[in-house]
Amino acid sequence: MTLLVADETRQALAAALPDTVVVDAAGVGDAVARDAPDVAVVDANAVADPAAVVDTIREHADGAAVVVVGTSTVDADVACATSDEASVLAAVERARQIAAYRNSVSELYAACRERALGSPSEDVRERRRVADEQFASLPDDRDAFAAALRPEDEDG
Repeated sequence: MTLLVADETRQALAAALPDTVVVDAAGVGDAVARDAPDVAVVDANAVADPAAVVDTIREHADGAAVVVVGTSTVDADVACATSDEASVLAAVERARQIAAYRNSVSELYAACRERALGSPSEDVRERRRVADEQFASLPDDRDAFAAALRPEDEDG
């Protein structure tokens, strides 16, 4: 599910994103906690403080990747300087790949914590295989790797 954060929704941007919930900047924390999106898109041209919105999303989201549309100066997982449909869809797809990798690592970590020390289970092996596949599917550039490896407690 995709969350679009915009105080003044631009219909073209909302229409370009399938399976999207639109929320204003004031309600983003509650919406992220309630809806658990895998990707949050911030329309930098439609909120007063895009950096603060990104910080709020990271504070309340568990592994969601953040896309900022309309600027490349905000520390998002994926920056999309233009708001044309093709660019936004590509940025959201890139963010989904990052979120999928983060999720696979979280599941691997949880499985490792549940097993007995020194005895890897088939579940751990399978989750490791999935995490490795997700890592291999990431876009092959520095920004994608940095976003995928961003610690969850780093607020941007």
